[in-house]
Amino acid sequence: MRWFEEHRQAWIGEMLRIYGFINREHLMKKFGVSTPQASKDLNRYLRKNPEKVYYDLSAKKYVRIGK
Repeated sequence: MRWFEEHRQAWIGEMLRIYGFINREHLMKKFGVSTPQASKDLNRYLRKNPEKVYYDLSAKKYVRIGK
């Protein structure tokens, strides 16, 4: 994984810790990435951290599990 990807992954984790949720638009605004890239980053985070986050279909956002 390249530095930019690692940086986005770390930022996703931080936002989940602070706010409890994140979506594609957050990544798109913060990093200027495309919709497909934001989806790829969030899905990668979900695959690597299934115990920390889940995708809420009705709210269309990734939500932290627990505290």
